[in-house]
Amino acid sequence: MRRFSSLLLVTLPALASLNVSAVRAAADSMDLTHAVVVIRGGTLPTAEKIAPVILTEEMAKRTGISWSVTDRWPEGKQAIIALSTTSAPPNWKQHIPAMGDVGQGKPEGFSIRVLPAGGGQPDRVFVTGSDPRGVMFGVGKLLRVLEWGKGTITVPADFSADLAPDRPIRGHQVGYRATANSWDAWTVEQFDQYFRDMVIFGANAVENIPFEGKVSDVMKYGRREMNLKLSALCAKYDLDHWCWVPVDFLLPNPTKAAKFLSQQEEFYKTVPRLDAVFVPGGDPGDNLFKDLLPYVEKMAAVLRKYHPHAKIWISLQRPHPGDDDAFFGFIETKRPNWFGGAVMGPSGPSMEVYRRRLPQPYQLRWYPDITHIVRCQYPIPWLDSAWGVTIGREPVNPRAVDYAAIYHNDYRLTDGFISYSDGIHDDFNKNLWTQLGWEPYRSVREIAAEYARFFFRPDLAQVGADAILALESNLRGSMAENGSVDGTLRQWQQMEQGLVGSPTNWRFDMHLFRAYYDAYTRRRQLYETDLEKQALAKLGEAEKIGVPAALNEARAILERTTTQHPRPDWFKRTEALADLLFHKIGYQTSVVHYHGSGPERGCLMDFVNYPLNNRWWLEDQFDRIAKMTDRTAQLTQIDVIRNWENPGEGGYYDVLGDVGRSPHMLKVFNAGDAMRSFREIPMPTQRWMGQQRRAVRFAWHKYFNRLPSGLTYTALDPGATYTVRLFSQRPTELLVDGKPARLIRTGDTYDEVTEQEFSVPSEAVQDGRIVLNWVNPDERNVNWRQQHYVTDIWLIRHSAKSKSLSQVRGSN
Repeated sequence: MRRFSSLLLVTLPALASLNVSAVRAAADSMDLTHAVVVIRGGTLPTAEKIAPVILTEEMAKRTGISWSVTDRWPEGKQAIIALSTTSAPPNWKQHIPAMGDVGQGKPEGFSIRVLPAGGGQPDRVFVTGSDPRGVMFGVGKLLRVLEWGKGTITVPADFSADLAPDRPIRGHQVGYRATANSWDAWTVEQFDQYFRDMVIFGANAVENIPFEGKVSDVMKYGRREMNLKLSALCAKYDLDHWCWVPVDFLLPNPTKAAKFLSQQEEFYKTVPRLDAVFVPGGDPGDNLFKDLLPYVEKMAAVLRKYHPHAKIWISLQRPHPGDDDAFFGFIETKRPNWFGGAVMGPSGPSMEVYRRRLPQPYQLRWYPDITHIVRCQYPIPWLDSAWGVTIGREPVNPRAVDYAAIYHNDYRLTDGFISYSDGIHDDFNKNLWTQLGWEPYRSVREIAAEYARFFFRPDLAQVGADAILALESNLRGSMAENGSVDGTLRQWQQMEQGLVGSPTNWRFDMHLFRAYYDAYTRRRQLYETDLEKQALAKLGEAEKIGVPAALNEARAILERTTTQHPRPDWFKRTEALADLLFHKIGYQTSVVHYHGSGPERGCLMDFVNYPLNNRWWLEDQFDRIAKMTDRTAQLTQIDVIRNWENPGEGGYYDVLGDVGRSPHMLKVFNAGDAMRSFREIPMPTQRWMGQQRRAVRFAWHKYFNRLPSGLTYTALDPGATYTVRLFSQRPTELLVDGKPARLIRTGDTYDEVTEQEFSVPSEAVQDGRIVLNWVNPDERNVNWRQQHYVTDIWLIRHSAKSKSLSQVRGSN
């Protein structure tokens, strides 16, 4: 034992002088820097033919190394990367090691084996597919695990893989249309690379949108030309080519119906590859299914004249009464051979309903919205309103944890997915979703690490994974109370410093942009919240310094939000990255500056300085007070404004949709849990406020239209009287412990919400506890934007001698 210790003491200083990481890399990795790629000879199927092209070109871009490709087994000592399939073995098949069931014996599966030199053979990597697509996807996996740098490529010496996709349909919508926030500006070469990148992560389908008429200022090609080119790219990479073809005119209409069939026929007969057409049953399209289905039959006849194996798929989105029975009854009765399956999309029946009613052997495809975060199929639960009005509906939005949970809810009922997307901002989500289509319960951090390794740099794989996950965490809970936002920026800044001197991938720049935007926005919210407090305090001096002076000084304090930014360096860096991304990849973060199709379409820079306090509403109130001629009335209204949110001693105030100011609301933050329990535990809805000046309090940005369990208040004083004040769109029928409350007063209407005040029966508070709720009106014929909702509630305690709230406010 003594001799071992002395040897250790001698050895440690010697090891300290070595490059330990280099020693470890040499021991654990196989050097592929000078490898040769071996393929099967002869005429190859598309996927098998493109596999070595993907492998060699992607490594050449990253390392400057050009691997040679041959169909003969090399005799030299250089490392070998052998690509083959079990469906058509090469003439050098004797070199392939026994692997058992390659890719688990399933379509599109593959196996990878790394074998060290021995027996007269050099280092070897075998990528063997169960079919041509299998070897192509095996190459994608190999690319995602390779370690590389300028002039060097290695692979972990102990790496192996046996994988097959869990779901047969794995794709994404990449529609060439004006509403996309990026790829309407792309060249064919950029689409080519994007399709290739999706293949590398395991996608096998792309869905185009060929018939939308709008064009954008940044389009470089006509729609007809690009439709043909996108189909050709699907053929190049053996991707299933889908098209989204809504019938967006009312049937029956013989003239429009014939014209649209003619338009489709022209498209179908010219595209080189087309595998499926998806006809949404709504959004857009508002046809009854009794009218839609006969027309879809005609569409199918035209489609299959040119693409005999193509199928038509249909969704029930925003269905009319009876549409579900008409649809499923038609499929059950006719069993049409042109019908491929049903598509579960937003605003339609649940996955369980589809699966139960859809007859075999028809398939069920998911159409998940992985592109939006508010007012969408899968919103971020309890998103802070400050995020809702800045990063908005379509930001750079990696959501690894949320989407994995959502995927786990329903994937077993489906045959796969083609996601809804309208730009590059959800790029990580596409690759995450694709990988879940292979391995449903794979660690999302592992997927993020592969994303960072391949698109950023191998040495950034682990820190990059954490930084991607951190961007999702930025949007959890209250913005003000989320102290990790600045830390997320520091993670991205450290990676950025490590990439100095190296060209950055647009994916890195895009996520870096979000990190800067988030940190600047949070710092601005803290700053503007403090300015509002200062302004309200200044109003408190009105009796001493005079109303005009108090209003002017309070206004000047609020105006600092436009003249004194809290972190101008972060703001300038955000602007610079937005400009870089537009010129590098066509990312349109502004309508004015970058030709965005609309403010909701990812135009973050149009909202980068949107007020994050009540400035606009306060300024309108200041104008109103200044016009009053009675000083006493002015001071009274100033007092109302200063104490607007104050429920008084023993009272409560809840902003129902504000994650940081709704202590009586039951909250679920994991999106998978939230989607499972949304009937019992609903989430607030974020209003679309627009980008123009709107005198709305922040409390009115989000709302609830139903509260299944109500709001429970405790520790009430049985000897006091209570009133409830609330703001809502449309009149509210308030319930106290399930019984109707008496309306005392209806106050002013601001924007779309009206103040209402109710009395609480004295007997209700005798046990010190009440539950507040409201009657849900029958609004089936009212557009959802005009339906009843509640934004904020006060429960106000009044002692026997105090003035009631209605007495204080009734004279205003």
